[in-house]
Amino acid sequence: MVPSVNGLKKAPKSCLVCGITKASTHFGAVVCMACASFFRRTVSFNIRFLCRFSNQCRIAQDLRFICRSCRFDKCEAVGMQRHMVQAKRNDNKLPKYVLESRKEGVREVVRGYITSAYNTPGKSSIRESSPEETSSEVGELERFSTILNVKHEELMLYYVKEIKNAMASREAAEVDLSETTLQQFISTKQRTDSLAVDICTMCPGTDLLETADINILFRYCSFASLWMDSAWISASRQDWVNTEKSEREDILTAFIHQFQAAITTQLARLQLDIFEYAALKSFCIWKLGILDSTLTLKVVAGEQYFGITSALSNYYQVAKNMAPFEMATRLADITLLIAPIFNVYQDMLKVYHTLQIEDRFKEE
Repeated sequence: MVPSVNGLKKAPKSCLVCGITKASTHFGAVVCMACASFFRRTVSFNIRFLCRFSNQCRIAQDLRFICRSCRFDKCEAVGMQRHMVQAKRNDNKLPKYVLESRKEGVREVVRGYITSAYNTPGKSSIRESSPEETSSEVGELERFSTILNVKHEELMLYYVKEIKNAMASREAAEVDLSETTLQQFISTKQRTDSLAVDICTMCPGTDLLETADINILFRYCSFASLWMDSAWISASRQDWVNTEKSEREDILTAFIHQFQAAITTQLARLQLDIFEYAALKSFCIWKLGILDSTLTLKVVAGEQYFGITSALSNYYQVAKNMAPFEMATRLADITLLIAPIFNVYQDMLKVYHTLQIEDRFKEE
């Protein structure tokens, strides 16, 4: 009996560069997330690495250190295309050494780098320091995401800055969801959706995502930028009280009251500062988005979650001087909100469907 096609499991794809399993298509070739992010950084920063051997270094996942020059050569050899890498939208987000080179009129950055953690014929296993790895940088490696290409603290600051911009935009537009008609709500959503688009296109790691991933991510960015921001701003006001639900309410007003009762009251109880809310907002975007995502989106979401929790723990320890048990309790209070948030998100989708409210990605 011939087995059905549906009964056959697809073998996991292997990275054409380093050989690791769990690979998918990036920039024109089947590669892993690590090799994709390495290729993206090298191209977007216009870096040329130098090999101190004969440009024939072995590239494999079992090596702790890999020659970047030979790794990039192999990326191109297996079909990765430079033109498929999005240009950096903001030069201020480039590394300091790249910015300094460009100020001097140098467009191509040349970097010397040795990464030999294996024996080559006639050579012993060696590890030389590189211009990119000073002793201080090595000490910070645990707080740096190679896939997102950002330090954990900088990732947190991205969300903090994004929230400040969102607050300024709301104040200028005098947004108040508790007193809104359907037409006013749609107008408000259009404004906050532009902020959601910015997250989808500017947040560290989103340039690794395919269009289908961005479409998934947008829905959660839109939800966080509209509903979660509104809840946090309302909960931060000392005079905020949950309004009573009336018997004659339209479907939108009824959901607004439901959201306030389930989420805004919890935020009012916890009184999250902007760093804590930045962490919660990132969880709403990436932890919810991971539920119906591709492998690529799951990897980026995992890096986002790890980076933000690391930065928040460091914030509690350094800025708040909190004891370990206090840090753990506070972080648990925040993460426990994900379940009720997911529930109201599902109810929101039903409201949008009933009212025919559009909720899809449109890049400006």
